[in-house]
Amino acid sequence: MANEPSMVSGATTLSNSGVSVDDTPAGQASPSHIYNISNTSFHHHYNVTTAEDDTTLYRVENSSLWPKKPDLAVHAGADKTAPTVAVCKFLHFSRDIRVGLGDPDDVNRINYEDLVAQDHTHAKYRWHMPEPSGHGRQRRSFLWTRTHSVGVEKSKVHKLSNRNFKLTDEQTGRIVALFTSAILKFKQTGKLQVYVDYGQQFDLMALITLLALYEKARRRRQAASSSGGGGGGGGGGVAPRLLACDELRPSCSNCSKRLSKCEYDSSTSLLWTNEEPQSRTRSTRSASEPAQSDPSLAATSNSLGILGRWGGDYGAPQAVPSLNFTDLELMMHWCNATYKTVSRADKTDHIWRDRVPEEALAHPFLMHGLLALSALHLAQTRPDNRRSAYINTAVAHQNRALALFREMLCDINPSNAKAMFSFASIVVLYTFGFPHLPESDDPWACVDDMIQVHMLARGVQQVLSQAIPGIRSGDWGVVLEMDDGDEGPPEDVRLALQRLHEANSVCGTKDPAHDTAVYEYAIETLADMMATARVGLASVSAAFRWAIRQKPEFMDLLRERQPLALVILAHHSAFFHRLRDVWYIGTWGIRVTRAVWQGLDEQWRPLLDKPMLEIFGNTHPVDV
Repeated sequence: MANEPSMVSGATTLSNSGVSVDDTPAGQASPSHIYNISNTSFHHHYNVTTAEDDTTLYRVENSSLWPKKPDLAVHAGADKTAPTVAVCKFLHFSRDIRVGLGDPDDVNRINYEDLVAQDHTHAKYRWHMPEPSGHGRQRRSFLWTRTHSVGVEKSKVHKLSNRNFKLTDEQTGRIVALFTSAILKFKQTGKLQVYVDYGQQFDLMALITLLALYEKARRRRQAASSSGGGGGGGGGGVAPRLLACDELRPSCSNCSKRLSKCEYDSSTSLLWTNEEPQSRTRSTRSASEPAQSDPSLAATSNSLGILGRWGGDYGAPQAVPSLNFTDLELMMHWCNATYKTVSRADKTDHIWRDRVPEEALAHPFLMHGLLALSALHLAQTRPDNRRSAYINTAVAHQNRALALFREMLCDINPSNAKAMFSFASIVVLYTFGFPHLPESDDPWACVDDMIQVHMLARGVQQVLSQAIPGIRSGDWGVVLEMDDGDEGPPEDVRLALQRLHEANSVCGTKDPAHDTAVYEYAIETLADMMATARVGLASVSAAFRWAIRQKPEFMDLLRERQPLALVILAHHSAFFHRLRDVWYIGTWGIRVTRAVWQGLDEQWRPLLDKPMLEIFGNTHPVDV
């Protein structure tokens, strides 16, 4: 190990708590021992206890918001006031992780090792550490590998989880530790079983490296879709490849895609033009000389000269940039078709068709947003040979729009309220409509994506609430009018919701920690959504409103993959299946409902009969 004074500025000094870290703790005389790992609801801190008597060994503090602090800090005790014995830091623009352990011989020293990714899928990570041997201390190599086949004894290996790992001693080829995640248990992270007695320093290293992989994967899933990879200071990928500026105006497409400052950035407000090169080969023929010798053509050409003479009365003409036909096509498509997919009803059509583009002329972030959504719409409806080009155009415009929009978030005022409201309204549709990547090796990926879209909708609501006072009066007020349901949901839906209420009551009786009130509110708002929904795009509005209305605690339950929360989400997603012909909805309902069905066990599947039968019909539950 390399000895260094500190990993990050202001990092906590590590300590050995006054005991030798190579001593075997009480209760672990057997080479095989199990650590139970749980997590808190907020901030996702971890607690590590013994399996035998549930004694708390470590408190692992999670810090994703402070760049100068370790991402994870292990404290040898029940809370963060206990001595720090291990830390890890996710390296920027890298999949690798820096891990530090306290030195048993010097409480002020940190011994560092690197947890190194072996592939781009985050499935294998290698680390080294010194181990006692007959010849003093030698370095051993260990490899964490994702597994779906083996797990901790008496624990079920969930085939849908990508956070089960096995640790192999590369000198012997022997599995020395296993981690099995507990993806469907409230506040339970999983169990770590160590099969060898290499000392407590080894156990601590296995624990901190395992939690680093687990936490890094968790942050990757929760990162915003535009973040492009692992979050929380981890990067998770390589630095973006630098592309040459293509000098398009107002900003080159390559610079826009990577959100970098373009040295050719235009200072004008023109949005649909590309300037002609300043130098070009001049023709030897006079500009007024006709190209053909036909007398009639020559006469026509000469008669057009009057336009030049009239224009000359106003001084020297200015150079006119050439037209960008791609952006003109996108705006024409917005005004002819895309606006309809945003507008809720005929009474709001004129706002989205006429008034929103008018606002976009004064607010470039909105203009880029309209063009991005229009390009995405064209990508979904035009021939496949143009699909890729439209998607690339959509990404370029959306990246530019987001960069400009973020700058305005702290200054929402009457002059930009309409533009802010409009962009915030369409950004969720863009996220929903963006093409899905090929199926991930993690079957939960689509569920996590749906949760992220719901979180985005809730965040967007905060922007809308600030902008609403600026648009409530006048003709824009119509976009705020909502239709209320005047009747309850159909009988079959009512019966399904009643079963959810009964399941919630049973869970509350069995588990004192079960948040009955939060679940009850989620089910009631689900009933409201069914009642207020109407055929067509008004139903889309009702579906998004359900996510916005949820309590923050319910969103936490979804992220923790609590079974009843997932069941409620599946019922909501089945509603999206009714809207599958809307271009930006597509297969969301099918994919999310199927994933929840596959992830839950037989205890919970009966509660999914209604959405599964609605989507898959007679093929349920055999072929999903």
